[in-house]
Amino acid sequence: MTVGERIERNESNETIKNFYKDFVSAKTKRLDANQKSNFAFKLLDILPTKRELKQYTGVILFGITLWATSWFIFQEAVLPGSSVFNLVAMVAAGYVFGHTLERYTTINAMAGMTLVGALFKIFGHTNFFDNPVADTIDYHLRRLYPIVILTKGPLGWNWPYIKNNSMKVFLLATLPWIVECLSTAIFTHLLLEYPWYWGVHLGAILSSVSPAVVVPTVMAFNAKGLGTKNKIALLVANAGGLDTAFTEGMFGVINSAIFYPSPPAYRIVKALLAIFVGIGLGIGWGILCDILPDHKDPFAATVRSLLIFAGGLLLTYAGGYLGWGGTSGVAIMVCASTAATRWARRDWPINNNTVATVYKVLWLIFEPMLFTLSGYFLEVTQLTLKELGLIVACLFLALLMRLVAAFLISIVNRLSIKESLFIAVTWIPKAIVEAVLVRVATDSLWKDGATEQDKKIAKQHANIIIIAILIMTTLGSGLTTILGPVLLSQDSKIRDREFHQTPSPIQSQAYDVTRRKNTSTSVHFMDE
Repeated sequence: MTVGERIERNESNETIKNFYKDFVSAKTKRLDANQKSNFAFKLLDILPTKRELKQYTGVILFGITLWATSWFIFQEAVLPGSSVFNLVAMVAAGYVFGHTLERYTTINAMAGMTLVGALFKIFGHTNFFDNPVADTIDYHLRRLYPIVILTKGPLGWNWPYIKNNSMKVFLLATLPWIVECLSTAIFTHLLLEYPWYWGVHLGAILSSVSPAVVVPTVMAFNAKGLGTKNKIALLVANAGGLDTAFTEGMFGVINSAIFYPSPPAYRIVKALLAIFVGIGLGIGWGILCDILPDHKDPFAATVRSLLIFAGGLLLTYAGGYLGWGGTSGVAIMVCASTAATRWARRDWPINNNTVATVYKVLWLIFEPMLFTLSGYFLEVTQLTLKELGLIVACLFLALLMRLVAAFLISIVNRLSIKESLFIAVTWIPKAIVEAVLVRVATDSLWKDGATEQDKKIAKQHANIIIIAILIMTTLGSGLTTILGPVLLSQDSKIRDREFHQTPSPIQSQAYDVTRRKNTSTSVHFMDE
């Protein structure tokens, strides 16, 4: 090889080395850029968006303005250190902590809010509810919560789906409830030595499932094609809603039968008629809310929202006064469902109209009040370690019976084993009805004739309910999120479309935020 050839060969090798170095360097830079990009998107996903910051700022400014205005009316009663101020501060802290917890974990905001209330009670120096004003506020708020909750849900019920799958929906809404209610009565009688009537009373509260905890997650799975073949999202949403309606009717009958003194014959008649009277009143008021005002009236949505609320308010107080508590709850739900169904025939889509939006906004306001104030009823000083263990044992044993019932009902209705397991998991959470009724035992207790055991059990009711909310809501929301992709089969069309279309980071971020933010869009009205 000549000297010239050697020089040319060395230059060629050097060129190749330089090219390789440039290639590796460029690849490294691209990897670093991608890593930085992924990190940036993850960081953006964690941090609040500009729109969210503006929203938070507006809410904070509203709160400060409202508090400053209240000083001119109440003065010392709303200054820092007062019971009312501390109560409002606790609710604000519950709202912030609950939604922060939901944003960064799989735990629902309701559990976080309840935990804040419980911590305030444990570490606080005074009891807010020793102040008659604060106690009265909480008492009457618990008459307003059901109106918002029981109206919001039925505005989105999918009656065509319920009609076409009536056996599946009604069995899932009622049989697990009955099984858990009776199981709670049995286990509390055996382990906590409760009289049977107290066990049934507690079971009627704890047997209610809270679909609001898991429906947003199930809906997110549905959007990805998980469980779409057997319409799992529709089943969970509508059966869960009817479970709430069943709870309202049955608990009202049970509570009235135990605590409202009346002749036995009247109690039997009332128990038989309460739910049917509620259905009749609800249908009548729902039709009225469709007729009035005119459908094309520009203020139709406002007037209808007020009519539903006013009717629910009257029925709630009248039912409680007359001892027909279950009637009011059923009437409110039937009224909302009847009105929404009739509106849908005239271009007001179910759960996608102004009235539905009004009640979603009202729920955003009342939700932190309900759960934070409910958590405040936890009395750890009245709990021994042994009692806590027995309470948890009662809760899980009754829950196990419920899950077995839900699983078997799903199997009988031709769902796969995995889908049936998933349905059972979504039947774990306990939150909304339980929180509303947290003080009902002490409020309903007989003024005369109550034994010391009755008084002790009535106070212990609140402890059991709060413990159930904290454990079951956390467990149910976490397991639903984790096990959904494992137990639900994916629709092949959606799966193929997702595999062949790589989503952008912004699209992925938007989806994650939607899931995490517990979106209010409902699956109740999806097509069959």
